Amino acid sequence: MTQGKTITDHFSASGLRKAPRQARSKARVEAILTAARQILDTGGVEALTIRRVADEAGVPTGTVYQFFEDKSALLTAVVRRYMEASSAAMTALVEQASTAPWPELVDSVLDGYVELYRRNPGYLSIRIGRHLTPELLATDAANNDAVADGVRHILVAREGLTDSPALATACRAGVYAAEALLHLAFRTDPEGDPATLAEAKRIVTLYLTDVLADPRYRS
Repeated sequence: MTQGKTITDHFSASGLRKAPRQARSKARVEAILTAARQILDTGGVEALTIRRVADEAGVPTGTVYQFFEDKSALLTAVVRRYMEASSAAMTALVEQASTAPWPELVDSVLDGYVELYRRNPGYLSIRIGRHLTPELLATDAANNDAVADGVRHILVAREGLTDSPALATACRAGVYAAEALLHLAFRTDPEGDPATLAEAKRIVTLYLTDVLADPRYRS
């Protein structure tokens, strides 16, 4: 299945002031990013400071600044890691669901996002708190567009819809609507409010049912 560009194709800002070249420098950067991620997972964005990251990583504060200009740059690097993992996971889920009835695709993709958010509360705090730079917002949009492309290809191949710009827009709208509902669920409950998650599945399923019945999407 040919999909749109993945987030790694669109990512232009790694957050790093300079790329580590030696093994020791690479290990330090990994330790810094791991520490930052652990702090975000337990305390959220507000708990993240350069000094605390340095202490948790076991490196001097100056070492953190050697690779990251400030807290924003460090957040950018951490979010890049989260988004790469999310993109790979969602692509795999869409591929796995390509031979199943389309309602199962809805369940698989939404359940996949729910599991990612539950496993990565730090990423969730960044997303819901809107701590994304313009570059990361563009990357996030590219990730969503890739999922929408996957859904569109499945509907064309398995449900007989005509591939068209209108169908692409419909699939994109469905994915973005689902994302908004997921964010609402996790703003309501750190584990994802079950009632809102159920409504997200119901709304997206009803929406795609309407798309499938609409003669505009068939030749």
